[in-house]
Amino acid sequence: MSRWALLGLCVVLAGCGRADDERAVSAVTDRFVRAVEARDGALACAQLSAATADALEQDESCEEAAPRLEIVASDVRRAQVFGTAAKVDLADGESTFLELTADGWRIAAAGCRPTAGDQPYECEVEA
Repeated sequence: MSRWALLGLCVVLAGCGRADDERAVSAVTDRFVRAVEARDGALACAQLSAATADALEQDESCEEAAPRLEIVASDVRRAQVFGTAAKVDLADGESTFLELTADGWRIAAAGCRPTAGDQPYECEVEA
């Protein structure tokens, strides 16, 4: 089998690495929600994209603000990867959106719930 046929088969069957990315985005999300619940601002902020961490900083540092987010630790139910973006659904009905950065997968928005209005989601924190 030629390498191109093998590559094509890999893309069709598995998305070539998609399972690894799904595990990675699940792990980042799990670390974040558990860190918020444990009030570990440094660990929580390390899971955020730079823009999301900046958005969280108003009158205080990200490390001080993150533990006050209204996010409850919940198990990952589903992870979907779309190129350099991902969505992780949690058991409590919230979702987390991630982006692939130079530092790996980082959270772009968290504590997101579907809305009935014009916006598809309302998030506790987002860039």
